[in-house]
Amino acid sequence: MNCEMSETRMRILQLLKMRCSMTVSQLTEALHISAMGVRQHLAILEDEGLVAYQSEKQERGRPHHLYSLTDEANSLFPTTYANFAVDLMQEVAKFNGPGFINKVFRSRMKSQLQTYEQRLAGKNLLERIKELAQIRDEEGYMARFDEEDTDYILIEHNCPIAAIAREYPHVCEIELALFRQSLGTKVYREEHLMRDSHRCCYRIPKDNFAQQTSTSSKDENKTKQ
Repeated sequence: MNCEMSETRMRILQLLKMRCSMTVSQLTEALHISAMGVRQHLAILEDEGLVAYQSEKQERGRPHHLYSLTDEANSLFPTTYANFAVDLMQEVAKFNGPGFINKVFRSRMKSQLQTYEQRLAGKNLLERIKELAQIRDEEGYMARFDEEDTDYILIEHNCPIAAIAREYPHVCEIELALFRQSLGTKVYREEHLMRDSHRCCYRIPKDNFAQQTSTSSKDENKTKQ
């Protein structure tokens, strides 16, 4: 759970996790604070995208608001998904050999590449990098991009597969190949979370993409002639 979050809001999240949904009056009773105080905390949690509510009609009076956790809030609670994934792959490797894991990673990359290419199709390099950053952000990498004079920079502040990458470093090289193929240009990794950096940082030269595009156009014209 977030250490910077107030103790009361953390308790609200815990209660909603255990009871699925609760009204303001139920939370007031459980927390021993005023209804106004509960509403203030819920408003903050709602602004942060951690709780949502549905209106429940009553026979008399105004409808009740039933508050529950969002998917984003559920991700704050401890899980063993990462350890499970690593353990599962280790068991698979016992039966099929370590080389089989690389085949699995490459097969996954092909599936990802198809998805990425569909979203990047018809875009120039800047648009592709913007869209790639959006895709990676949706996948949990906390991605963004910057632009410098001669290069574009793709930055990822989180690695949702860090546990797997520590056990199977080759997955990072496959990921780099995925970027190169989906963008259709050279991509250089300059910082790496798995090598004591606080992020992964990728540099994409602008001129290299232009040269490759020009070469491809010339090749197409020669083929037509």
